[in-house]
Amino acid sequence: MFEAAARPARSTSVPSAGPVWGTEWRNLRRTSMLGRETELDQVLDALTDQSTRLLTITGTGGVGKSRLAAEVCWRIETDEPGRVLWVPLAGLLQSDLLLATVATALGVSAAAEEELPAALARVLDQRRTLLVLDTFERLLDAAPALGVLLDMATHLRILVTSRAPLRVRGEREQPLNALPEPVAAELFRERVRSARPGLNLEDDDAARLVADICRPLAGVPLALELAASRVRHMPLHLLSLELEQPLQVLTDGERDLPERQRTMRSTISWSHDLLGAGDKAVFRRLAAFAGGWTLNAAEQVCAADRVIAAIGRLCEHGLVVPDPATRPARWHLLDPIREYAAEQLAASPEADAVARRHAEFYAELAATAAPLLLGSEQAETRKLIRNEVANLRAALGSATQARGDPEVALRAVGALWMFWRLEGAFEEGRIWIQRTLDLPGADDSPSRANALWGAAWLSYQRGDVPTATAYGEELLERSTGPEAALDRRNALTILGHVAIAQRRFDDALPLLEEALELARASNASWHIATSLLNLGTVLLRQGDPRRAVEVLEEAVAAHDAAGDRHFVAHSLIELGYAFLIWGKAEEAAARFAAATRTFLNLEEQWGAAEAVAAFAVLASVCGHAETAAVLSGASEAAYAEMATRVMVPDAELGAPFVAHARAVLGETEWRRGVQGGRGLSVEEAAQLALRTLGPAGG
Repeated sequence: MFEAAARPARSTSVPSAGPVWGTEWRNLRRTSMLGRETELDQVLDALTDQSTRLLTITGTGGVGKSRLAAEVCWRIETDEPGRVLWVPLAGLLQSDLLLATVATALGVSAAAEEELPAALARVLDQRRTLLVLDTFERLLDAAPALGVLLDMATHLRILVTSRAPLRVRGEREQPLNALPEPVAAELFRERVRSARPGLNLEDDDAARLVADICRPLAGVPLALELAASRVRHMPLHLLSLELEQPLQVLTDGERDLPERQRTMRSTISWSHDLLGAGDKAVFRRLAAFAGGWTLNAAEQVCAADRVIAAIGRLCEHGLVVPDPATRPARWHLLDPIREYAAEQLAASPEADAVARRHAEFYAELAATAAPLLLGSEQAETRKLIRNEVANLRAALGSATQARGDPEVALRAVGALWMFWRLEGAFEEGRIWIQRTLDLPGADDSPSRANALWGAAWLSYQRGDVPTATAYGEELLERSTGPEAALDRRNALTILGHVAIAQRRFDDALPLLEEALELARASNASWHIATSLLNLGTVLLRQGDPRRAVEVLEEAVAAHDAAGDRHFVAHSLIELGYAFLIWGKAEEAAARFAAATRTFLNLEEQWGAAEAVAAFAVLASVCGHAETAAVLSGASEAAYAEMATRVMVPDAELGAPFVAHARAVLGETEWRRGVQGGRGLSVEEAAQLALRTLGPAGG
C-alpha cells in the first residue's frame, strides 16, 4: 500500500463538481470606468469579428486592463447570460498548470493530461464561450496551449489581459495606454468624492492642486485611485507635496483588491520579477534618464548587449512606454516606474558609473549641438535640445555633485549657454554656469573659457553689468596664446558691450574693432557676422546712424549667409533702430516687422519680447502713445517672466522716445495701457504690433 501511495499518478484528475463559471469580474465593476469608451468598442467589435479568436489587452501595471475586460464581460453577459468564464491567474506560477486551472473553473476532469485540451474543448463548445484569462504575464510559456485549445474548440473566443503580448499566431493585441490628463483628473475627482464626500474640488485652487497631483501619476488609473484614497486623511495640498515620491504615498488600496494592486510598488514589482537578470540591469540603468531617451542614448548609458531587444521586452511587460510619434524613436518610464527603477539602481554597485556615463553622453550631445545653433540647422537643433532638457538637467545635476566631474559639467554649460540665451532661460543658465564655475578643480580646465563666455553674456543679459565685467576680464586674462584668438575676441566683445552699457562709447569702439579683426583673422564666419552687429551697435550709439546702417546691413547679410535666423532677426532689430534714429520710420517698421515674424516662427520668447519693445519705441516716435504703453507693458511682462530685461543699449536708445509718449498720454492713461499690455502674451502683443505698426501690405 505504501508503494501504491508513493507511486506518481498517471493522470491529472480534476473533481467534476459541475461548472464553476467564474464571475470575479463583477467585483471590478463596483467603481465606474472612465475614458475607455473607444477601447471598449474596439474590443467588442473585435470579439464579434469571426477572424479574431484570441484578443490580448496589454499595458503597464495598473493601467486598467482587468477593469476594461470586466466591462467587456458585463456587456456580453447582458446579451448572452452564462457565456463568460473568467479565470484569474495572478496566483498561478506554473505554466504547465494553465489548462488544469481552466478545467477547475469549468468543473471538467480528464483521464490523462494529454486528453485535457480535448476534454476542455468539448465542454467549451457546448456554448459560445468567452474565456477570459486575467493576468497572464507570468504564464507566457503556456501561450501555445491556447492555440491548441482554439484549434479544438471551434466556437471559443479567448480574451486575455497581460502586461506582455502572448506572441502566438492569430493573436490580436489591444494596447491600453495611460489616460489623457483631463480624464485622469476626472477619475481622481470621482474617487476623491467617494473617499471624502463634501470636499470642495471645484474652485481654482482645488483645480490647480488636482492637476499638480495627477501630473506625476502619469494617467495610470491604479495610481490615481491609490492617491485618491489618501485624501481620506490628507489634504490636497499636502498630498501634492508628498507625491514627489509617489511610491511612498501610493499605498493602502482597497482591501478587496488583489495583493499585487494594493500598492503601486507591488504592482511594479510584479512585472519586475518576471524579468531576466540582463533585462533587470537595463531596466535599472534606464532610471538615469529623465524625460525619455533615444536608442543611441540607451546603448551608451546602459552599456549592455542588444539594448533594443531588452527595451522591447520591457515594453511588453509594461515597464517602458514607447513614444511612437517622435523621430528619432524615443521611449520613457512613467514616473512611479522610474522611481522604482531608481531605487533598484541606487541599491546596486553601478549607480555612480551609470550616472557618469549619462552625464558624459549628454555633455557630448550638447557639445555637438552647440555649433549647429549658429547656422542653418538652428531650429532643428533647438528642438532636439528641448527634447533633452530634462536629461541635460539630470546630467548637470550629477556632474556638479560632490562625486561628479567638473570637466564634464564645464563642457556641458559651455555648450548650452547659447541655447539658454535663445530660449530666454537666462536665470536657469546663470545658475548652472555659476554652480559649475565654482566647482573644485574647475579653475584649470580648458573648457572654462566657453563657460566664462556664456556666464558673462547671461549676466549682461540680466542687466548685471559688474558680474559680466568680472567674467569678461577673467576670460581676457586667460586668452593669451594664438590658439585662444577667438576666446580673446569673445572677451573683448563682452567688455565692449559693458562699455556701451556704461555710455563709454569711445572705449567700446576699439574693443569691438579688435574683436572683428580677430574674427576675420580666424576666418570664423559666425563670429565675423556678430562682430559686425556689435560694431554697428556702437556706431549707432556714437551718433552715426548712416555708418551704422551700412555695417548692420552687412551683419544681416553675413548672418543670413550663415543660416542663423535668430541673429538675422536680432540684427534686423538693431538695423531698425538705426533707421529710426536716422529719421526713416518706414524703413524701421519694415525691419522690426521682419524680425518679429522670424522670432514668432522660431517660437522664441526672448526675441519676440525684444521685437515688441522695439515696436513700443516706434509707436512712440509715430505718435501712437496708447499703443506704445500697451506694447511697453507686454514687453516688460515677457522680460520679467524670463528673469531678464531689454538689452541695456536698446533701452538707453529708446528711453527718450518712450518718455515723450508717456508725457503726451498722461500718467494715468499710460499706466492703464501698460497694465493692459501686461495681460497680453508676447505673441498677442507681437501680432498687435504687426497689425497697427507694420508696413502697409507687409
